[in-house]
Parts: sequence; structure tokens; C-alpha cells
Amino acid sequence: MYIGEILAKNYFDVKSDDSISFTLDKMNELHTSQLPVVNGRDFLGVIAEDHLLAAHDDTHELHSLMVSLRFVYLYEYQHVYDALQYMSAHQLEVLPILDKENNYVGVVTLGDLLSSVNETLSNKEPGAIIVLELGKNDVSFSHIAHIFESENIRILNAAVRDIPNTTKIEMTIKVDKQNISTLVASLWRFDYVVKATFNDGSQDSDIKERYDILMNYLNL
Repeated sequence: MYIGEILAKNYFDVKSDDSISFTLDKMNELHTSQLPVVNGRDFLGVIAEDHLLAAHDDTHELHSLMVSLRFVYLYEYQHVYDALQYMSAHQLEVLPILDKENNYVGVVTLGDLLSSVNETLSNKEPGAIIVLELGKNDVSFSHIAHIFESENIRILNAAVRDIPNTTKIEMTIKVDKQNISTLVASLWRFDYVVKATFNDGSQDSDIKERYDILMNYLNL
């Protein structure tokens, strides 16, 4: 999903000749501590509430605080993952967006970004979540996918992160079904470490115990 698909195009910007008090009121109305300063379609920067509150006279116009503006932005043709990374790195509540001609076209808000990432990850669809622990050199996506396919379970999304201070990674997989007991059994048979499962309909949080119960059942 592209950033341009989730733009909030209206009302989030202020002008350089707006007063400090007007800008503070607008922040309060929009429940944000940051707003882009724009003249026409020219993006000038992001003003923060802290700088406004530190001003000695709230009747002054924003151009008196130009040195406090942060010139941070992305382009509408970039991916929402870029926006997620950028907003986290720069601690932004609103992210100004420009078109390819460097004209201001709107902002991405945290709420809209979270909703779009949720949709991109197919997280709105029902299904279980499986967390695997793997060695960094032992990852075979094709083999893992084959196990899922053999159980007639479709992978909706997958994410990988390094486990700090180890040579292992953690793979989190969202699938399209909740009944995944046979899938978990297959993963264990192929020596995959299943750290946890979620939304699988079970009240038991101990994955190894559930596996042992399943194995005893299958051996009957």
C-alpha cells in the first residue's frame, strides 16, 4: 500500500502567518502535538507544541519560530512501511507528504498509518498466529511454506526479527485458520521450535504441553 492512498488531505496544516495561540488551539482540537506549516503548497516544516508553549507571546505569528521547524517529510509514492519506520525514528504524530514535484499534498496520521499497516498485514482477517524460533542459518522459507500447504493452511503474512544476543531469529506467521493443532504437530515433527501460538482457540499457553497431548492422541 502506498502512502498516497491513506492521506489526510484537509485541515491538518497551518500557515506561517497564523498565530501561536491559533496553532495551539488547532492542536488541541486535533489531539496532536505537531502540525505542518504550509504556505500554499510549499511545505515549510513541522512545528511542535513544546516550541509554541515556550514562546513569550502567543499572539506572534508562526514565522517568528521558523528556526524551530523540523523539515521532515516523505513522498506519496513511498510505501506505508517507509512511513512506519520514519514516524517511529523521528517520533512523529503527523507525517507531511509531498508529491514528486515537492508540493505539499497532506499528512499521514498515526491512526491512519496503524489502520493501513493492519490491512497490509491481513491482520483484520481471522486466524491464528504462530511464533517459531529458528537458527539464522537454518531458515528455509520454502520448506516452512510446504508444511503449511500440506496442512491446507494459507499463510497471510510473516515477519522475522533477530533475537538479541543470540544467533537465532523469531518468525511470526499469521494464518487463515484457528484450528492449527495438526500444523503445530507437523512443525514439531520437522524439529521446528514453536515458541507460542495465539488466537488458536486454546486456553492453554504452554505450547509444548499441547504438543505432547496431541502426540498422545495421535498414538492411540
